Amino acid sequence: MNKNSIKCHLENLISNGDLKNAIEIIDQYKKIYGYDDEIGSMEAIVDIYNNKSTDALECIKRGLEFNIYNGDLYYTMGNIYEVEQQYDRAYLCYEHSLLYTENKEKQNIILEAIRNLRGNYNLNVKGYSIIILTYNNLDYTKLCVDSIRKYNGSENCEIIIVDNASNDGTVQWLKQQSDIKYILNNENKGFPAGCNQGIKIAKKDNDIFLLNNDTVIMPNSIFNLRMGLYSDCKVGATGAVSNSISYYQQIDEQYNDFNGYMKFALRNNITNSLKYEERVKLVGFAMFIKRNVLDKVGMLDERFTPGNFEDDDLSLRIIREGYKLLLCKDSYVHHFGSVSFKEKPQQYNELLRVNSNKFKEKWGFSSQYSMNIKKDLISNINVPNYKNIRVLEVGCGLGATLLDIKNRYYNSEVYGIESNPNIVSAINDILNIECGDIENIELKYSEKFFDYIILGNVLERLNNPKEVLVKLSKYLKADGYILASIPNVMHFSVIKDLLEGYWTYQNFGILDKCNLRFFTKNEITRLFVECGYDELNIKANQVYQTESDIEFIKKLNHISGDGVKDQLEAYRYIVKAKRRVNLDEGIVKKCGTLLRRIEFNIDIEETEQEIIGNLNDELFTKDIIIEAVAKYIIDKVYILNYLAGKLIECNMFENVLELLNNAYELNSENIDTNYNIAYFLNMIGEKGLALEYLNKLNITNEYIKELKIRIMEEVNEQ
Repeated sequence: MNKNSIKCHLENLISNGDLKNAIEIIDQYKKIYGYDDEIGSMEAIVDIYNNKSTDALECIKRGLEFNIYNGDLYYTMGNIYEVEQQYDRAYLCYEHSLLYTENKEKQNIILEAIRNLRGNYNLNVKGYSIIILTYNNLDYTKLCVDSIRKYNGSENCEIIIVDNASNDGTVQWLKQQSDIKYILNNENKGFPAGCNQGIKIAKKDNDIFLLNNDTVIMPNSIFNLRMGLYSDCKVGATGAVSNSISYYQQIDEQYNDFNGYMKFALRNNITNSLKYEERVKLVGFAMFIKRNVLDKVGMLDERFTPGNFEDDDLSLRIIREGYKLLLCKDSYVHHFGSVSFKEKPQQYNELLRVNSNKFKEKWGFSSQYSMNIKKDLISNINVPNYKNIRVLEVGCGLGATLLDIKNRYYNSEVYGIESNPNIVSAINDILNIECGDIENIELKYSEKFFDYIILGNVLERLNNPKEVLVKLSKYLKADGYILASIPNVMHFSVIKDLLEGYWTYQNFGILDKCNLRFFTKNEITRLFVECGYDELNIKANQVYQTESDIEFIKKLNHISGDGVKDQLEAYRYIVKAKRRVNLDEGIVKKCGTLLRRIEFNIDIEETEQEIIGNLNDELFTKDIIIEAVAKYIIDKVYILNYLAGKLIECNMFENVLELLNNAYELNSENIDTNYNIAYFLNMIGEKGLALEYLNKLNITNEYIKELKIRIMEEVNEQ
């Protein structure tokens, strides 16, 4: 049989309830022809009948990767959400499936499903109004509107354009559009006021989608934002990712032309709840807001006219009312990037400064400080994303960094300490944040409670940083870490100003007005060592250097003996320091005794269970194992590999790489060690790193060759 015959046969099997044979035929089809969107839809239906909703959704996602325009897949997705009693999302899926369904019979089936939902359940889904402001740049506006018309199938939508006195033909073009509501201003009222005008003429109950006119809607951009908006009753607003946008909403991929971004969107905009991130701010270039939430918090604050920081303000008001902000990373919206503001960069920078001050006057704190996500510190949390870790951030602001940790490590528990009461009162208990000064507050946590304590630009603001580091150490677990960012007073810019007679405090940076202490790399090392920390890992962040800066650094380095160039270039240091722990020799010896049993093949099963039990109870740690291996084991590399393999079997992945790295340091030519490192990297999804590692090997065997081929095949399938 050909493909179509097999699919017809499958449809009959599924219709007749012969799921067992249907599964066999699907498996055979995939082996012969591979996967496609139609098979994805059928496999999903079989999974639904077998009460495997999660598997069914995965089949749909995979099918959409082949054809994002397949209406059957969205209809089946709606079936899943209806079974799971997520009726709002089911409704959105049925509505969206109509956009890509031409067959009249299928359309009637979808419409019947929609009528059934409306008749039997109290749906919360509203229509929506897309509010677009224009000021010249008609070509961008046309692109934006055309993309909405093309990829937005909802009849419950209206487009509203507020024009701020354009003189490039925009007004004449708007008057010719029969499907657009518009307001024609005689003057430029700015972004906040213009948006408010649009909101006022929108249908009363409609949700509001604020959209820049220099954007292009992609397939599923709007649908996925609405799916996120109605994923939970506590979600107040959703935002999209883009190619040119601020506040960590920008994608990593960059392409040379629009076609590249369209291909990215077709891969990225596959509906996926796992790609949601909770945020403390959403950028207003493409922001979807529930109408009942907007009614509670009020419209955009016009004090921020002509624009900027009104989205910071609106985001915070939504959070203060107890609602969540979701960044839907499965929604890519193309953005040409603040076209109007780019024309006058100096005025734009001054506007940012003025409106930043307005925000601070209104709220009592800085938006930049309170909403900052400390990505450079988070990247030093090196544990599997399923690990249950506890993290404390001192000086946490609104908790943006803590939320990012929650997004990455979904079983984590996060805690914060913030000294500014205005910040703490603004976040409405969305996180476990305590108000207080770390130098004076009495911490209520148990000792050895945290895996990580974060100090982002904190130590330099303390009267006694040494006392605080000592105080915090007892709250770290035995293998816990301090993560700190500290400005470098040895940076060339400070020395340059000093040589010219200046030591001028600023609103931010190394000489921030709030800084009481100043550090070089050597002083940072000394501070942490004296406070009882070791295993220091200090990395440097740099900033842009001009040609004259580079020449100045070269001269300074020469004067100092050619050994301080890196320290002159370092703007800020990122420090990872482990609490120094004196290992209990009795426990090390006990661990060594058990490991020797394995080495000499004595009571293997019983011994393995005892070791795993001690690891689970945290009696044994990675440091104790490594110390026991060093002291008591003859074939150290074998035992380290053996233990790593056993931990993988037990799904205890946290210390696997460190044990294998220790084995590698003892003997970098050991075949088993090299195989196990690559195997584990591949297993945790680091296929690129695994291949890179295998390609560097000077040794090989059949197992390594087979692993390499398998990884390459898996990469090609992706």
